[in-house]
Amino acid sequence: MTGAFAFWIAVAAFFVAGSWRRKHTESAKQETMRLIIEKNPNLDAEQLKEILYPPHPELPAEHPWFAKPDPNAGYKMLRIFGTIILFVAAGLSIAGIWRGMVLGIHEESVVGIVTAIPLIALVGAGLIFCSRFVTPPPKAENKDK
Repeated sequence: MTGAFAFWIAVAAFFVAGSWRRKHTESAKQETMRLIIEKNPNLDAEQLKEILYPPHPELPAEHPWFAKPDPNAGYKMLRIFGTIILFVAAGLSIAGIWRGMVLGIHEESVVGIVTAIPLIALVGAGLIFCSRFVTPPPKAENKDK
């Protein structure tokens, strides 16, 4: 019960902090605008807008965001994460067997681990199976010839 209460307090604090930051940022901009107008009353609205809201710099064309994605990345990542998750399931099965031998097979923690193992293994196998539907990398020809 206290965990749920702490979670909702954290969510409320997040929203209160965001609201306070927005208010503080806006008041700082208003104060800056007031000081600029006091120092130089000849500024027009366009100059004030340029001072308070400067344009964002353009990203260069060679920036990584503009790079074309690797067409083989999906295949590789599905295979890698599927294999990792299958090994996690294998490790949990060893831990479940060990806990079952030490604590007894009807212990609540053992039942929880043993129940989760097939689900985790199915997720790993599903990722590996899904990699069959992604374009595989091109087959490498004999490079040493």
